[in-house]
Formats: sequence, structure tokens, C-alpha cells
Amino acid sequence: MISVIKRRDFLRLSAIAAIEAGLFSIGFPRSSLAGAPAKEGLAYLTAVEQIQYFREGALSPVDVLTAQIERINKYNGPLNTSGRELKDYLKFNGQVNAVTYEHFGQAMQAAKEAEKRYKSGSARALEGVTVAVKDENDVRGWRVTMGSVLLQDAPPAGENAAIIDMLLSEGAILHIQTTVPELYIHSQTWSRLWGVTRNPWNLHYAVGGSSGGSGAALAAGFTTLATGSDMGGSIRIPASLCGLYGFKAPFGRVPTSETTFETLGPLARTFDDMVLMQNVITGPHPKVHAALRPKLDYPRTYGGLKGVRIALDYFESWIPEGIDPSVREALADAAAVLRGQGAVVDEVRLGWSYAGQYKTFMHGLLSTGIGAMLLNAGQHRDKLTSYAAHFLKEARNGGPEAMAAADELATRLHRQLQQDVFGKGYRALLMPTLATPYFPADNDPTTDTVMVNGKPVKGMAHVLTYIWNLLSRYPVVDVPVGIAGNNIPIGMQVVGNTFDDLAAFQVASGYSRAGLHLYKGDLFPDYRNKA
Repeated sequence: MISVIKRRDFLRLSAIAAIEAGLFSIGFPRSSLAGAPAKEGLAYLTAVEQIQYFREGALSPVDVLTAQIERINKYNGPLNTSGRELKDYLKFNGQVNAVTYEHFGQAMQAAKEAEKRYKSGSARALEGVTVAVKDENDVRGWRVTMGSVLLQDAPPAGENAAIIDMLLSEGAILHIQTTVPELYIHSQTWSRLWGVTRNPWNLHYAVGGSSGGSGAALAAGFTTLATGSDMGGSIRIPASLCGLYGFKAPFGRVPTSETTFETLGPLARTFDDMVLMQNVITGPHPKVHAALRPKLDYPRTYGGLKGVRIALDYFESWIPEGIDPSVREALADAAAVLRGQGAVVDEVRLGWSYAGQYKTFMHGLLSTGIGAMLLNAGQHRDKLTSYAAHFLKEARNGGPEAMAAADELATRLHRQLQQDVFGKGYRALLMPTLATPYFPADNDPTTDTVMVNGKPVKGMAHVLTYIWNLLSRYPVVDVPVGIAGNNIPIGMQVVGNTFDDLAAFQVASGYSRAGLHLYKGDLFPDYRNKA
């Protein structure tokens, strides 16, 4: 006897078949999946697309979650299920290694509940959409390790962080926790507890940090959205290296800690997905004192760029070695895209340098709670990674005088920005995220160098992000604008004036419409491993 197939079931099965075949012939937009390789399947659907298909009954959140779990099982590598220190934590196992703990059973239950909500018409803003959680955000009953063996036995969280409350209240599905460098204090992601996280675009190279696991999980199709935090570039560095959109909101826009250097924000594969998540996690929350009200609404669409003035600084004098040609070329191409939309893009030279600012910023940062955390960890120095031990030494240079010097530097740079950029009528400032995308996944800033234009650069001088944590009231969107010769993406920082988030979003939106589109066509990670 042949059973009658319900319309929803028919649409769902047809949609899955169409996606896996790289086709769309069931009445839905083809925009983002036309020509996509069949192997990418459901896991790379955008959040915006998923929500549309869920509402129409063409797909279920269970389908997408199942596809993403399959990719995790295939590409992540073995999970450190013991939760103990790894003996060979720098050993390469040929896979991504972006996940600390998985919560698939809990997530699958939530996906089934989301399916019911779509059928009943009670779906919320992120209903059924997966969000990877950085190993920093407390989820009740989950362990946060901060990437440190010192916290491998930390008790489960007793309550949700504010950002988790906000995500769950809008129907997000939390299925994995993602890797971080120890105590979030490195611009790359490896630790003695979780090993080395590697870039799906090229496994030899880094994913950045400290939200590196979140970035890698998105690039690998393990999740649809991911949380990030940013105290020195920790959203923007992984966004740049993994080909993502990431937003460092101005301090207070997203409920987080009381440390003015820090913010939380979204990571996503598309601009529209970033906007969708930012609208959920922004605004006041009763658990956080430093949360701005009223809530800012981020539109999905923005006005055109005709006549909009934009400043561009290549920051070629940031370090004596300059910036990699691929970075300069990518930014120049991005400027051409914006000019093609009618924007006026002028080159400026702020003259800022790593040598003149980094120590002042770092000693100011280490005068906050993160410095106290490091000093406490110093009681077990033999258990720390080399880089955490290095910053433990630096933490001893913190204190009131260091904070005062950081405040003085912030005031000086702010005034220059107002005079030379925003005071001259520019809507936004464009600049590189990194001086180069060429550095290995297991790079150790205490012993290794990064090559820029054939010259060795020590430490983290190749990173151009921390300025905007010192100048924490400026919003910054990181936008993917190129791919280097090693197949690693290149990001550009779009900086708006103080608390003018929508200025940065307008420029980023303009680029997203006409610029590079990763995770489409043939532009997917291929897991190569080439130096």
C-alpha cells in the first residue's frame, strides 16, 4: 500500500535532494547555492536561507544539524573526551580540531522542538539555527576551560552568560563548544589541553585567536553561526584567516564583562547572517551592568554608497617590513569595488606603528582582570603554555601607571582620528587586519617568527587589531576581501566612528553585495596541507 506523502515531507525531501545535487528547482531562491559543490550539502546553508526553508516546511532543523554533525565527525578529528592534558598537543593529526565538547543529544532535542515551533507558527528569530559556543561563554551545566589544563576540572557553569540567554530566548541551537588559546592570550589557537586548531582552507596554517575554534568551525561547515569575543582582535583575526564576517562591537553594545577592552560579537559566513545574530545578542541585559540601552536595531539592508567618503590606510609603516603584497592587493581591490558603487575612497596615512603603541596597550590590558587571572595562574607556571608564561611576566608590568598610560594613548589616537578621518567627513576607515596571512598553525610567538616580505617578524607584530580594543568605542566589521597564494583568506577592517555601528555596517554591506563571495561556487575550503 502506497502511503500519502504530506506536502511538508515532500518539500523537505526534495530540498535535501536538490541541495545535495547542487540544484534548486522547488521554487526557492538559487542565489547562494547555484553551482555549489554537492559535497557541501546542507551544512553550509546560510542562517537566512535555513529560516526561509524551515518556515516553508522544505527543511527541518534536524536535517541541517545532522549534516553538520556528519561534517564534524568527518573533518574535526578525535575529540579529547578525557578532558585531560594531551601528551603530544602539537602533533598534527591531519584534521581541523576546532571542538572541545559536543552536545549533540541536547542539540538534537532542541532541533526537534524547533521543528514543532515552525509547524505551529511560533518560531523565533534564530529558531533551529546552530550556534557554536566559544570556550568562554557560560552555558548552564557546561564546563568552561579557557583552554587551560589548570581548568580541566572546572565545575560546570551554574547559570548562562547573558549572550547565551539571548541566543536561547530566540531559538538558537547550541551543539558544540569551540577551542581557544590558553586564557585567550594568543592570536592563534593551540593549547596543552586541546591541541592545535588548523585552518580548513589550508591545514598547515593558523585560524587565528582567540576565537579560533569558532572561526574554524564556521569555515568547516560544523555550524551556521558562532560566538566570539574580542579583547585584542579575537573576533577579527579568525574572521580574516577563515574568510568570515565578524563584528567587534563598541564596548557595551553586547552584554559582556566590565573590562572596557573587551566585547562579544558574532562570527558568520555572510554579512546578512552576521546582522541576524547581532540583532539577537545586542542590547541591555539584567546580568550585565555595562550594557547600552536602548537596544540598537541593525537593518538587513542599507543605503547605497554613492558619494559616501571612505578613508583607506594600508598601514604599510606599521612594521618596518611593511605588509604582504597579497594583503595590499586585496585591500586595493576592495576599494575598487566600493568605488564601483559610487563611494569616494581616499588614501590616508595615520602613521601609527606597532613599536610605538603595543607595549602601552598590552600593559594597560594586563592591568585589568585578565592580568589578575594570569598572576593567579602563575602559581602553576609549569602547567602553562609558553605564551601564557610569557604574558605572565608581562602582567607584572601592569598597574595604575600602566592603565593611565593606556588611557593617555587612547585619548591621543582618538583625537587624531577625529581630526584626520571622521572630522573630515569620512564615513568609515578601511585598513588591514593582518600584515600577512602566512603563518603556521602551531606558531609560538615566544620563539618563532612570522615572515613578512621575506623578513622575520617577532611576536605578534603582524597583527593590526588591538588598536580598536584600546579605542573600544569604535565599531569594527571584519570583511573577507581576498585569498592569498596559500589559499588562506584575507580580511579588511571597516571602522566606523564612535558608537556609529551602522556606518561600518553600511560600508560592509556595500562590499558584500558586489565583492568577493566565499562559500559559493568553488570557493570552499579544501583541507589541503601545504606550506
